[in-house]
Amino acid sequence: MDVEYSEWDALEAMLVKPSCLANVKQLMIEFHTREIEPNATSSRADLETYWYIFRGIDHLGFKIWNIWDNPNCNFRSKRTPRISYCGCFNTYFVNTKYLV
Repeated sequence: MDVEYSEWDALEAMLVKPSCLANVKQLMIEFHTREIEPNATSSRADLETYWYIFRGIDHLGFKIWNIWDNPNCNFRSKRTPRISYCGCFNTYFVNTKYLV
């Protein structure tokens, strides 16, 4: 799933009706933060939403198998301008309910 920040809304809707993920064995999602937009910053509410969704995915049995940054989404924070951060990262999940 790579939908340029809309993955959060899609996943939130899926968590409301978890049966739609019941038969899913694997997920590969490119997550984006607000920082992919010029001059945008993730708010505390955004960070809480990210956490809620990751926690919900985990509770459904999906565990992170691999995660890697997408270097095309690098940005510099106003607070730490010398450090480059990544605003999008790819995450591969495996549904442990299907592990034998």
